[in-house]
Amino acid sequence: MSINEKASNERISSRRQALTKILVSAAAVGTIGSLTRANAAPATATPDGAGGKIDGAPGIILDHASTSWAKIRSDRHNNNGPVDNYAAFQQLVEDKKYLTIDTPVSINKSVKLTVKNQIIEGRGNGIITPLRNMGNEFLLELKADATQIHGMVFDNPMLLKSETGGRQGGIMISANYCEIANCYFYRMLQSIVAPAGFGAWGTKIIDNWFLECLGAGTGMRDLRSKLGEDRGDAVTIWGSGTIMTGNHAYCKPGEDARLAFHAEGLPGARKHLRDFDHKDIIMANNMAKGSFRRHFAMENITGGVSIGNISMGGATWWGEAYIQCKNINVKNTIRYSSNPDILNGNAWRPIKAAIAVVNFNQGINIDSTVLIAKGTTAYGFAIATQTGEHDITLSGSMINEGARTNTALYLNQPKSLRINNLDTQGFSRAAQITTNENVTITSNNCYHQLNGSGKGMEVVKGTGGNIAINGDTYNGATTVFKLPNVANLSIQNTQVNDSERFAELSGIKKSLLITNNMVNAENSLALIYSDGAAPDISWSVEGNIGIRSNFSYTSAQLSAINSSLNQRSKHAGKNVSVNNNAVYVALGAAPESPWLNLATQKVIKPA
Repeated sequence: MSINEKASNERISSRRQALTKILVSAAAVGTIGSLTRANAAPATATPDGAGGKIDGAPGIILDHASTSWAKIRSDRHNNNGPVDNYAAFQQLVEDKKYLTIDTPVSINKSVKLTVKNQIIEGRGNGIITPLRNMGNEFLLELKADATQIHGMVFDNPMLLKSETGGRQGGIMISANYCEIANCYFYRMLQSIVAPAGFGAWGTKIIDNWFLECLGAGTGMRDLRSKLGEDRGDAVTIWGSGTIMTGNHAYCKPGEDARLAFHAEGLPGARKHLRDFDHKDIIMANNMAKGSFRRHFAMENITGGVSIGNISMGGATWWGEAYIQCKNINVKNTIRYSSNPDILNGNAWRPIKAAIAVVNFNQGINIDSTVLIAKGTTAYGFAIATQTGEHDITLSGSMINEGARTNTALYLNQPKSLRINNLDTQGFSRAAQITTNENVTITSNNCYHQLNGSGKGMEVVKGTGGNIAINGDTYNGATTVFKLPNVANLSIQNTQVNDSERFAELSGIKKSLLITNNMVNAENSLALIYSDGAAPDISWSVEGNIGIRSNFSYTSAQLSAINSSLNQRSKHAGKNVSVNNNAVYVALGAAPESPWLNLATQKVIKPA
């Protein structure tokens, strides 16, 4: 050991000895006293045998006190059960900045923490529980900035909760820069909430356990009930600058809870935003399990990260959801296991999916992995409600071990949806689409191993919109593309294996490009335009391998100078099939340039 290290150790030892003497002196006085206000008159001691006490017991070092020192404990029962410690506990938290909860404490009213920079920690037998009339109140309300709650245990052993009115819960945060870390919350309806009425800034929820969480929904008891969509959460934060990380949330079996982890921007945000009102949220490395309607959700958030979270199964609506958000980056792991017979929240008619986007979103980048578990009927990804525009980029992987009829993607009228490098396995369909004239969907370099029971990509409703597919691979489809009534359609550079038909198209309105695609099979696959001859649009079907097509122009389209063929997609040397029995070549790019029949040398001059 060096001379410097030896001197340092001697200094530390000396300080410890001095601190021990002070603590022993303080404890000798404090342990025979009881709690009064810090500014009370000086105390005078009386012998223990005389039943006396010290009024105005001195504080412990650095304004520290403990509930055992203050003789606050609820395990002294009267005829009606545990005693109420509210008054003494409230006084203690007002008097001391640093508290240790080391005894069981029961309260019949919310305790308000109003001392700035206060630290409350749990130790030993420390636990806070509600008495019977606390079915619609929180145990603690944080009213002062920079409050820290560490290592505490909160329990609701009587399973108190309310379906309407106030909410039973653990901690309400109505202050900025607060931290709740390494705590246990048992059997709570609302473990932690930062309400919209305050809009907390800079909150940290770190390394906590939320166990046997309760819900207010009626579950299967009343399928017409809309209860349970305003409460029943492990953590819900309205505000900004929040970090939620390292937490576990497990729902009590049989409960119909709402949310495991939820971050929401302030409703009706301030007219003149402060720098920290931009709703930024980090939700990372948390785990959720059980019958919450959704495990991870962001709503009305601008600037958010949802990364490294694991939905462990049991979510009855969505593993993760993004609602009215902007500028969000997502990369999570979702195991979606929900028995189709579980109809929690049925009155809301949820579309069940591992990943859901709701109402409207802008600039959302989702790169999660999904496993649909055995016995589960659900989508991998769904636009679960369509009341506005969705601008989303989707990638990742999805595996279906559930119902053979499951579809990977339900794309309900997205304004702009970009599917990049998505890998799906075991689904009936890769994508089910409803469209309108404002929809744009692009799919690039995706791989779909389907189970042979359905279409690859299918428009099931609507008309118009733009779909572009480039570099995708489809295996095991009946018909790979069934895309009727689209305005503009492009299918390029795709590969198809083990499928029955390449495409079934009809009603294409503006343009069609099907080029450089390849079927890896002994027999060619059909590309069918079910309306007969191609419509008068700009189209090109060429350079494909293993694809046979019935696309053909009419003589009238060749001869009409104003046809789309002559006006938009003509070039010298272009070959076209006419009436399925002749091939003509364009002798120039101008609309009036003639067409030459290669076999008969017949010329058609547009006019």
